[in-house]
Amino acid sequence: MDAITRRLPPRRDADPQVDRGALIDLRHVGAILRRRWMILCAAMITAIVVAAAAYLVAEPRYLATAQVALERTAERVINVDSVVPTTDPDSAAVDTEVQALRSPELIGRVVDRLHLDRDPAFNKAAVPGQPAPAQPDLIGRQHAIGTLLGGLTVKRDGLSYSISVSYEGATPVQAAQVANALIDDYVSGQAGAKAEATQRARRFLEQRLQQLRAQVLSAERAVADYRSKNDLFAVSNASTVTQQELSGLSTQLAQARAENAAAQARLAAARAQLRGGRSGEELGDSLDSPVVSQLRAQRAEVAREAAALEKRYGPRHPDLVRVQGQLRAADQAIAAEVQRIVANVSIQANIASQRAASLAGSVAQSQGKLANDNEASVRLNELERNAESSRTLYQAFLDRYRQTVAQSGLEQSDSYIVSRARVPGAPSSPNALIYAAMALVGGLGVGVLLVVLLQLLERGLETSDAIEEMLALPTLASIPDANTLPGYRKSGLPAPPAELPLKRPQSTFAEAFRTLRTSIQFADATKPIRVVAITSSVPGEGKTTTAMGLARAVAVAGGKVLLIDCDARRRASSRQFTDNVTLGLDEVLAGRATLEQAIVKDSLSDACLLPQRLDSKGISLAESPRLAELIEQVRERYDLVILDTPPVLPVDEARVIASMADGVVFLVRWRRTPAKAASVALRRLYDVHAEMLGAVLTLVDVREQERAGYEHGGSFMKAYRHYYAD
Repeated sequence: MDAITRRLPPRRDADPQVDRGALIDLRHVGAILRRRWMILCAAMITAIVVAAAAYLVAEPRYLATAQVALERTAERVINVDSVVPTTDPDSAAVDTEVQALRSPELIGRVVDRLHLDRDPAFNKAAVPGQPAPAQPDLIGRQHAIGTLLGGLTVKRDGLSYSISVSYEGATPVQAAQVANALIDDYVSGQAGAKAEATQRARRFLEQRLQQLRAQVLSAERAVADYRSKNDLFAVSNASTVTQQELSGLSTQLAQARAENAAAQARLAAARAQLRGGRSGEELGDSLDSPVVSQLRAQRAEVAREAAALEKRYGPRHPDLVRVQGQLRAADQAIAAEVQRIVANVSIQANIASQRAASLAGSVAQSQGKLANDNEASVRLNELERNAESSRTLYQAFLDRYRQTVAQSGLEQSDSYIVSRARVPGAPSSPNALIYAAMALVGGLGVGVLLVVLLQLLERGLETSDAIEEMLALPTLASIPDANTLPGYRKSGLPAPPAELPLKRPQSTFAEAFRTLRTSIQFADATKPIRVVAITSSVPGEGKTTTAMGLARAVAVAGGKVLLIDCDARRRASSRQFTDNVTLGLDEVLAGRATLEQAIVKDSLSDACLLPQRLDSKGISLAESPRLAELIEQVRERYDLVILDTPPVLPVDEARVIASMADGVVFLVRWRRTPAKAASVALRRLYDVHAEMLGAVLTLVDVREQERAGYEHGGSFMKAYRHYYAD
């Protein structure tokens, strides 16, 4: 048979923009589930049984629900601020009240009110009918609180201000009783808390008022004492006694200085006239004096009389002399009066000067006292500010105290009861639908988890896609396990697996070897394929059966084929192909026998075998330099030479023999060969430049493959089963 080299058409790649790794292969997932269906069913049945048992032994529980709502508009009897401010509720306030309804303090009040610590349903240590203990049972109370919290559900109704309070109890009456008691204590507790806060505020304000009253009295007394000590008496809001006194003295001093200046001016004028030889009659004081005016009038009368006598009688007339004497007497009287007036002006000037000096001293003394008063006023202002602050604070506390007293008894709760809990007529649990859903979800989840774990624990390869992805090799054929074929499951194999291709030529098993033959014939290789090495990574992969089946399939097709047993340790081909071997490969390589003498012909076909003696001591064929010459020799005589080699990982000579072949067929046992072992073996073969033709899946379980729906006959087995006669 001539080897034909033909390259397959290039494979069209998927869209490069699509991340194939991110996609879920639903067919592969379905195949895994079909393969593991028994595990899924077992998990589901177990979950159903467990759920049914739990449903039957579950204690009936009854659910009672009450509703409360937050008050959005509060009544205001008096327009004063309450001790506990009332604000419009918001979302955070509603959520806070939900937590308040679950507070241990509120739950404890309900436990004490209903005596639940003596109820065995809430406290397992309680004995029915036992009288109340003398001392409170704190441990039993905590157990009852925990039990009540375990059955309590508090939640907000959507986005409203309403809160649902539900309790699930052992009896319907008890469930409704607990729910109603809880909302009653909650609503009444809010009003009680406000009343208690008001009383606390009232007592606090009373104590503070007493303290503030004492502080006010002390501050005002300090102001009065300081004023008295420092003579800081206020005449008006804007001045003190010293300031008023200084103001009056300043006015008098200015007036006295003006009068002194006028008196000094008059005195100076009079003295100046007198020094100038004048009589002083021109002085204002003289002119204003009635005595001087009278004397001047008398003198004028005497002067007229003297002028008349002088004109009438002459200068020596006695009457004229007499009148002239009267005139001189009048002048002397006027001069004397003027002197007296000047002396009086001098006295008045001295008096005005002394008065001005005295007032100046008084002003200076008042100014000194005012300076001392101003310095003392700094401390006085501080004392007055302290007193005013104490009075203001005292008045504020007094006003608040009166408001608190006025609003006592008007406290209202911030919530109200919308609906009370009714006694439930049917138990809320156990719910058959919930248990069924739990069984379904739980069983499915456990089953899927087990399937995933088993799938992750598997290290073998199952499909050609997996081989191409992990080993980068094309799949040449898929050889089934003959024991799993439909026709042989009950009756058993009619012949050994290596003979089935000849005795059952229309079987699936025989078709697999013909597929392998065709794949090798049209394999993509660098040179014509005449010598093919059959190898694997580890033992037990079906190399011998595959090599013998391939040889017989080629022989049946009319080709000349030679199978060489190259496994010096196992010699499996020699054991199965013939019963007794006298001359074998070792003798040919040693020159003790010819090729024609050592070759054995198959009794069932025209295939030929170059076996090894079973008692041969040879270990390594690769050490013989004639092996390569022998392969070149048989290459020209046969259409196909098949080398049955040992596994690559345990026996190193497999790589040497593989390097001598035109192509290597790598066997992978279905679900058994670890992907890591296959990768390492391929790497070693590539190291010796072996020509890899592809991989073959061997010992495929047809039943499992059909159930899982894999390629190579998986989901299509039923469609083309009638083509075969197993």
